[in-house]
Amino acid sequence: MSMNDKDFRSIMAEYDEIRDKNSRLLNDRKREICEKLPEYKELEDRAALAAISAGKKSLEGDGSTLANLEKELREIARKKEELLTAAGFPRDYLMPFYDCPDCKDTGFIENERCHCLKQRIIDSLYRQSHLKEILEKENFTTSDLSIFSPGILPDIRQVYLAAKDFVKTFAQSSRNMLFLGGVGSGKTFLTNCIAKELLDEGYSVVYFTAFRLFELIADNTFRNTGAEDREGFFSNIYDSDLLIIDDLGTENTNSFVAGQLFNILNEREIRGKSTIISSNLALKSIKDLYSERSLSRIISNYELYYFRGEDLRMKKKG
Repeated sequence: MSMNDKDFRSIMAEYDEIRDKNSRLLNDRKREICEKLPEYKELEDRAALAAISAGKKSLEGDGSTLANLEKELREIARKKEELLTAAGFPRDYLMPFYDCPDCKDTGFIENERCHCLKQRIIDSLYRQSHLKEILEKENFTTSDLSIFSPGILPDIRQVYLAAKDFVKTFAQSSRNMLFLGGVGSGKTFLTNCIAKELLDEGYSVVYFTAFRLFELIADNTFRNTGAEDREGFFSNIYDSDLLIIDDLGTENTNSFVAGQLFNILNEREIRGKSTIISSNLALKSIKDLYSERSLSRIISNYELYYFRGEDLRMKKKG
């Protein structure tokens, strides 16, 4: 699982709040019982006094103290349970309770992340990716290759196999993909399929359209944003396990945008992070708009796949 320290600390703070909440609820129940059942309070006090007395005797060398204490505490526990059930309360009414009994709301089981913590991390990553709703509709399970015309179907099958292999080998290798093709040819759908698989495995996936990405980079570069927010933004761009840049070429391209694209390609390559880019542009147009050095990085480090055929969105509507 991969996420930044700030977000992980935020999740662990939620566990602190859960434990505090459940502790308060348990204390409220104890007060309720002591008010309604004075005999229960007397048994609680008796157990406390027995423990103190046994401790003193143990220090004085009385070897039978602990065995006698255990016997007395069992008897007190039996009477307390009888009082509760006779008054109509469940026998476990005053037992500690947890949102997650497996880890007792700590997030860990023997130094391993509990399933509840893993799920919280995944949910957080989904929120950061801004893809939760769309990925419920666009994923490998909902993909239907029959919508592609017979002439291009074999090529599309190969692209989908490559995408599934990209997911399968994600932990072992740093791979990049470039999807080129016309509007509505299926590029974005396939990037969403990959994103969902990796998010469900707990990897950090950040998705931006090119227009929105460079707009936010400009905001964080030229406007008076807070240092922490700016650092967090660029950390997501450079350090996320997978960065998806969709529709490269739809933004207003200038020297600033071209330079920022190269910085992203370069930084993520240095850090061994994977990137997927989709674009309607031809390779020559990418060189003309974003510089030859950016195209060189892409050709050297990206697996290139072409999406041919008609606009699938128009075909579906038709």
